Amino acid sequence: MNIADILKKVEVVNNSIEYWFVRTDYGKLFEQFLEGGYIAIGWDYVTVKELDALNEDIIKKRIAEKEEFDLETTAGKSNSTSVYNKLMTFKNLKKGDIVVMPSRNSDRLAFGTIEDDDAFTADAESFTKRRSVNWHEVKQIDDLNAIFYQVKSNQHTISSINRFAPHIDRVVGNLFEKNDFTHYVLKIEKDEDINFEDLNTLMSNIKSLTKEINKEFKLDEDMDEFFIKINLQSKGAVELIKSGKSLAILAFLLFCSSCGELHKQKDPEIKKFIENNGDKIENTTKVLDSLRANTDEMTKPFSKK
Repeated sequence: MNIADILKKVEVVNNSIEYWFVRTDYGKLFEQFLEGGYIAIGWDYVTVKELDALNEDIIKKRIAEKEEFDLETTAGKSNSTSVYNKLMTFKNLKKGDIVVMPSRNSDRLAFGTIEDDDAFTADAESFTKRRSVNWHEVKQIDDLNAIFYQVKSNQHTISSINRFAPHIDRVVGNLFEKNDFTHYVLKIEKDEDINFEDLNTLMSNIKSLTKEINKEFKLDEDMDEFFIKINLQSKGAVELIKSGKSLAILAFLLFCSSCGELHKQKDPEIKKFIENNGDKIENTTKVLDSLRANTDEMTKPFSKK
């Protein structure tokens, strides 16, 4: 794999995508949605076609009749509008949007991506308005950043969680580009206290290797545009954020080292860099092993076909 091949493995996250929290009838439908690869919304007496074709006032009147809301009162109007807005939000989800779905008691959260362009009608007894979802991860909430306790506290059927986007990106992605910065997420699974020297060595090695990558591959990057976010309460993550290409190349080298493939690379440029920096790359991998970095997650970007 050469530099061009490596850079193709960096997923580009569209800045226009949005993030949504979608409940599952108090968790009753969590497994069904997960196994079926979709999300769905109720109020089956309003169809997808009607949401497309009918006037807003007609739909609100239908909702009021079925739910016994009195449209002559402020509360009745508000309740009818609330249901209508939820239905339209669901219908208008965009392909590529991220959804987070809670299980019963919200002890697990599923993370997925909307795969279709439009809502569809399923041949089912209920929850017939659906969207196709590619589920990426199912995580125990105790293994996630504590911020997700705020995410799950939302009681609405469907609601925007755009303000939690950076935290969700770290769960869903491993190596991605967003807002012109490369993000590389190292998922740490060590339950015990993190040794300061191990963490210090890791940071020092990463800084040194990215500088050498920048120099050897003549990338001419601004090395001051390098940031880090760390959340290591119990299991956690180290997120490296940098402009340019060097971080993607580092991710590939760590992938090779973790798979025992470091000294089998044939590309002349990469081979030469490994000859000069192989010891430091392997030392970095050993530190990551001591921190119990998730190897499957590290290798995922480059093991995808």
